[in-house]
Amino acid sequence: MFYRLFAALILGSLLPLAFAPWQWSVLAILIPCGLIFLWHYSRSVFEATAIGFAFGLAFFATGIYWIYYSIYTYGHSPLWIAYLIMISLCIVLALFPTLLGLLLRSVSVPAWLKWLCLYPSLWVFLEGIRAIIGSGFPWLSLGYSQNNTPLAGLAPFIGVYGLSWLCVFMGALLFMAYQNKRISMRIIPLLIIGLIYALGYGAKQIQWGVAKPPALSVALVQGNVTQDIKWDPWRLGKNIEHYLDLTEKHLGTDFIVWPEAAIPTDISNIIPTLDHIDTVLKKHNSSLLTGIGDSGANNEYYNALILLGQGQGLYRKRHLVPFGEYLPMQRWLSPLLQYWQLPNASLSAGSMTQTDLVVNGVNVAPFICYEIIFPGLVRKSLPTAELLVTISDDSWFGDSPALNQHLQMAQMRSIEMARPQLFVSNSGITAIVNYKGEIQKRLPIDDAFVLTGSVMPHQGMTPFIYYGSWPVWIVSGLCLLLGLGWQRLKQRGNSLH
Repeated sequence: MFYRLFAALILGSLLPLAFAPWQWSVLAILIPCGLIFLWHYSRSVFEATAIGFAFGLAFFATGIYWIYYSIYTYGHSPLWIAYLIMISLCIVLALFPTLLGLLLRSVSVPAWLKWLCLYPSLWVFLEGIRAIIGSGFPWLSLGYSQNNTPLAGLAPFIGVYGLSWLCVFMGALLFMAYQNKRISMRIIPLLIIGLIYALGYGAKQIQWGVAKPPALSVALVQGNVTQDIKWDPWRLGKNIEHYLDLTEKHLGTDFIVWPEAAIPTDISNIIPTLDHIDTVLKKHNSSLLTGIGDSGANNEYYNALILLGQGQGLYRKRHLVPFGEYLPMQRWLSPLLQYWQLPNASLSAGSMTQTDLVVNGVNVAPFICYEIIFPGLVRKSLPTAELLVTISDDSWFGDSPALNQHLQMAQMRSIEMARPQLFVSNSGITAIVNYKGEIQKRLPIDDAFVLTGSVMPHQGMTPFIYYGSWPVWIVSGLCLLLGLGWQRLKQRGNSLH
């Protein structure tokens, strides 16, 4: 048992390498295959459960360790509390693969049914549940690792969860190929894997939708304002001047974008300044989108963005970050955070039915930071949206893999929806992404600079816009029903004997 637990820890710690910035995508297939060996040869339900927990703990501890950075560096909490919160989150997330090991070891069905049907179906169901519970944390869903592989061609059909299903399914095919003693039977699973890649490559050649000329000229402003300066109220005027200085040379550009909370105060506090910026933009036929605070009735406060110049509009963030922007289970957790002297954000969520913004006749779907990692939320703006814009501030997490992984997930949204995207962050990464999810241009992190270029709006539908992830949930549900029915028939047969 010790050796299998150690192997589970190794597999879990290696799996983050499948994601950005490393993108060793094949690990997303090989590691689920390796887990099958550990679970298949486990000697008890307890051992299989322990293997799942060891794998999950190592996976999330190495995959999201950067969370402690914002708690310690910017939350100003003691280091031990930052590590305690990070480890506690990893333990909670590790319960999902723990449950996976428990369920797989508990069912008594043929190996082909367990590994080729139940295994990938349970994996994606648990990923889906993880994306919902507690406001959701879908970070490191397996399908994101396939952005730069032929499998990405299937994303407009089945989305990121469908890619997760295929990765685990192909891992199971490798296991079945190993298990078969006849050479001819070993070839069949390998041929199926080859066929899946061939289908993905072929699907990647499909031109979804149509371009909507003319292209927009864009200027994406990466201010690189450090957090201690950004939130200092005495520096507000200088910070706005900093962004205006960076923007001045690019007046006349169709669409200028500043990052999340580039203006970290309420709209009502700086109306004269906003009016002045609006007037200057209109003189140059430019539109500016910037992150800002916005207050509502009943002491509500929103993380928002505002469109100035040739376009006019306001958007309030709909999907808030737990603990960072609101406190779940506030009644129980608030006293604890006060005791530890941790910050306790209390923002309100915007309406789910907000309309797209319009820039030069182009329908723009805006998203603030965390929102872009939820395919269902992004899909609400389609098919009317012709351009996606994500503004964020990932400097909370330093120079960690989180920055590249955030962009990687945003790229997946562009692939699923066949829409170009502008991805603008305070300290990086800032990038222009085309409708196939390919990065056209990008800026390095920790640099105050302006990324210029052009983006072609896109119209049309993909199957994912039509159906979302429902085909994946239906297929997975049918697989689980097949496994449940098989087990019941077997139990009934045993009782008759």
